[in-house]
Amino acid sequence: MTADRRAVTVIGSVHMDLIAVADRLPARGESLTGHLFGMHPGGKGGNQAAQVALNDVPTFIVSRLGDDLFGRELRARLAAKGVDTSFVVTDTTTATGASPLLVGGDGEYASIIVPGASALLSEADVDAARPMIARSAAVMLQLEIPSNVTAYAARTARDLGAQVVFNPSPAPSSAAVLPDDLWECVDVLVVNELEAARIGGTDIETRRTGAEGAEALRTRFSIPVVVKTMGAEGAVAVGPNGVIEAPAWPVNVVDTVGAGDAFVGTLVSELVRGLPLVDALHHATAAGALAVTRSGAFDALPSRPELLTFIRTRSHPTSNP
Repeated sequence: MTADRRAVTVIGSVHMDLIAVADRLPARGESLTGHLFGMHPGGKGGNQAAQVALNDVPTFIVSRLGDDLFGRELRARLAAKGVDTSFVVTDTTTATGASPLLVGGDGEYASIIVPGASALLSEADVDAARPMIARSAAVMLQLEIPSNVTAYAARTARDLGAQVVFNPSPAPSSAAVLPDDLWECVDVLVVNELEAARIGGTDIETRRTGAEGAEALRTRFSIPVVVKTMGAEGAVAVGPNGVIEAPAWPVNVVDTVGAGDAFVGTLVSELVRGLPLVDALHHATAAGALAVTRSGAFDALPSRPELLTFIRTRSHPTSNP
């Protein structure tokens, strides 16, 4: 990451997660009785920004919220985590987005994302944040806002000298549905197995090993670094210096909501801090492990002291540099 910059700008969605927990996920057409319900801040942009800020890196977010109760609460909760919300626009025409989530007893989940005001994020909103982007070492992007705005943000970041970290989530149907110039601007691609299969054009049931799949994406899109998360199997990164593998940390899973956001937020914050990729990946897998031991996403994100204590006090398999 750029040596003379320390900030991170996240451009993406913020919405309210409405989480219902039952012993298992319902089958199609089935109603279940749950045992827990909660409302928590969410949206991949908001979660990732909160995680970067919790890791003591200056963090800005560019998004849109409605002029409503959810919007006001989300803005306040982001600020409480240390995220600068100066470039979060209050939209007076559209309600704040929401995401109903169903969580089963094994921690797996399903969700429906209703972006609301976040879907109206525009190129003008990105332009308004140019001074912050110019101060940032990295700009983080996802796919919960219009893809043309994501691509515009990537070009803007590239023009202003910030590195582009792209997490293509929710997974697109294929790489072809995304603008070509988006891929041309990406410096670090972070994908899970489904996202890798979708954008790589491979059948998820016959996907390659983690390193092979990451290398295939890196070659196809000419991206310097590709990071692939594999849940209980850990994560792998492929870059100019070869393959780095990071085994998963053994923990008791409560739910997996937000684990990917904890991972990518920590990965980027540690790279901005100047850690080598092997160490940043080690920290990121630890953050993801901590996140799954708690319910929800936003409130499950670990602080930097919690993360460092976890790493210091837990045994962990040796990573391969």
